[in-house]
Amino acid sequence: MKTKLFSLLIFASSILFGQDSIQIKKIETRLIAFTPLSKKIDKVNGLAIGVGMDDILLPNSPKKIINGLNLDINPLGFLLFCFYDTSKIQNTTDVLRQNGLNISLAGPLRNQSNNGINLSMYNYGSRMTGISLTAISNDVDELHGISFGTFGNFAKKGSGITVGITNGIVDYKGVQIGIINISKKINGVQIGLINKNIDGRNFQIGFWNKNSKRTMPILNF
Repeated sequence: MKTKLFSLLIFASSILFGQDSIQIKKIETRLIAFTPLSKKIDKVNGLAIGVGMDDILLPNSPKKIINGLNLDINPLGFLLFCFYDTSKIQNTTDVLRQNGLNISLAGPLRNQSNNGINLSMYNYGSRMTGISLTAISNDVDELHGISFGTFGNFAKKGSGITVGITNGIVDYKGVQIGIINISKKINGVQIGLINKNIDGRNFQIGFWNKNSKRTMPILNF
């Protein structure tokens, strides 16, 4: 009996005093930081400025968050646009989440999500929620809000308003405005020269309109 009691006391002591040796990671927050962010920095509440490319240079680092203004030049932006095939990249875990205003000479890639306003040459991030204005295109997994891409807007899922030469979103709720609008399922409105929808309930205005029920010029529903 004494032996069992003594063993129980030793076990309880090891738990209590063993907790002192456990180190809890402290979240490092900065008001101003340079990008790519140091591995020691977890969050920026204010201004992040630099070359960017956190999603390229630090692909396996823990998720980092920028709340505020992010300014980056992304010097490899043009090369990435020419050789980066977004269709072959499967996003798994975001390396960086931007909440606020993102202004980039190039733009984010698959391992970055944005909540707020994005102004860039392109947006190839995993998720965009808010307003995204790009000189080339928005090509993300999810696109929600107001999105303008000169050459197009592409996503697996989305909602809101998209404006561009081509709009191709698989599952969409909202308004598509462009020369070519194509969706697998849309609940909303398509306005363009060519509108195509396989499923869903929508109203089409354009030169050639096709949905699951009929093909008609000018107006279709």
